[in-house]
Amino acid sequence: MSEPLSLPPIQAFERLQIADGLLITAERWQQAHNYHRQRQNFHFQSLSQAGIVCGLGVAVIPAPASIEARYRDQRWVQVQAGVAIDPAGNPIVVPQAEAFRIELDPPTGRLQTVYLVISYVDPDELRQIPGQAQVKEQFRIVETTEPGPLDVELCRIRLTNGTVQLRNALNVFSPQPNEVDLGHRRQAQPRPLYAAQVAYLQTGTPLDQSLSLGLSCLLQATEALFPKLQAVAPLAELSAAAIATADLSPFDLLYAPRLALQNLTLEATKALKAYLAQGGLLLITVDFDETKIDELSALRQELQAALEGLESDAEISGMRQQLLSEIQAIEADIEQQLQNVVQSLQPFAQMVGNPLAGAGQIHAQHPLRLQPFLFAQLPTLTSRPITLRHWQNIVLMIGNLAIAWGPDPAGQQTRESLRTAHELGINLLYFATRRRHLLGLQRPASTVGSSSSSQASLTDQAGQAGARES
Repeated sequence: MSEPLSLPPIQAFERLQIADGLLITAERWQQAHNYHRQRQNFHFQSLSQAGIVCGLGVAVIPAPASIEARYRDQRWVQVQAGVAIDPAGNPIVVPQAEAFRIELDPPTGRLQTVYLVISYVDPDELRQIPGQAQVKEQFRIVETTEPGPLDVELCRIRLTNGTVQLRNALNVFSPQPNEVDLGHRRQAQPRPLYAAQVAYLQTGTPLDQSLSLGLSCLLQATEALFPKLQAVAPLAELSAAAIATADLSPFDLLYAPRLALQNLTLEATKALKAYLAQGGLLLITVDFDETKIDELSALRQELQAALEGLESDAEISGMRQQLLSEIQAIEADIEQQLQNVVQSLQPFAQMVGNPLAGAGQIHAQHPLRLQPFLFAQLPTLTSRPITLRHWQNIVLMIGNLAIAWGPDPAGQQTRESLRTAHELGINLLYFATRRRHLLGLQRPASTVGSSSSSQASLTDQAGQAGARES
């Protein structure tokens, strides 16, 4: 998972107006040069994500022989040659390997994570040598506990207090303290269309651990299964008490077990109402054990299988009709069970300004069934069918699908069922994110420009051009 997408600045470009007799000074030459740099960086920011292009590995090395004896310890690493692009679109080129010493000392008795990052340095910001016609673009390698917005991470190390002896990681997927951790480096890659940020409401029960693990696994799977959607780290865990004061605006989707909604204060409910009014999506889940829908669905499947096994014989038409009647009765019971759940949530839904009016059916053309993965039927969880309903800012799900998104130690899930569960989860993320994006595009800006401003409107510009032509 990655940080939120860095956006290019929404600012009009300014370029030098060329005419015969224009005096070319150093300032004007620099202005023309910067214009092309800005357009190049803007193009990269619009279509790509920052990160490492190639190389820039980090290896533990002995202290260089040219270093003073007091600094010859086991804190040295080597940054290998390579290329990166920072979030502003600037290329960072390291032409040869560079030695670096990690100097941070954590507080006593604590581990502290140090980040080794690289950043672009504009030569214009450095002292210039008189008479030098050309300068090389530079870079800066630093260690920090809080990477800056334009830093590109090379590695991170969890340091122990006292005498630090750095090591290359024996298990690169699970580095230990004082070992180089390369697992969080970002590669330069095409820019996704949307970035999804998710939080879940804690229940205060052991269910929270399963929810956290399952949702984290879904966010990790999203990048591989649907690269156009980027999951933003980290997954937020909100207690009932924290909701009232938490900033919910960054989250596209709030995953809320019905149990978590029972302990909300009035202030927390008001915060959720404001969140939904801004276009957020609340996914309320109800476990199978809280209803009889799964039992009725299993019985319906058995009767349906028995019906399909009957031969088309006039003598057994009565039996066929009886099975059809029983199936219809069970379907009515299933709908009644679902309505009972809906009615139990109705007071809360009205408090957050989103009454559950109507059946909330997810029809065949609903985006949750179509985008990005097509579902003719919703998946099953441990042979029990998932049920979805949708009312504006609230989606109701019967069945805790998050459990199916995480690891399965018992080995009960097939690869197909796991992938299907992930695909429906991605549909939920994509629906929440794209819906909020489209709603935001319809929201008026707080300030609106006018033709009297310093930036002329397109209409004024077109009129001026017509006047010049006439």
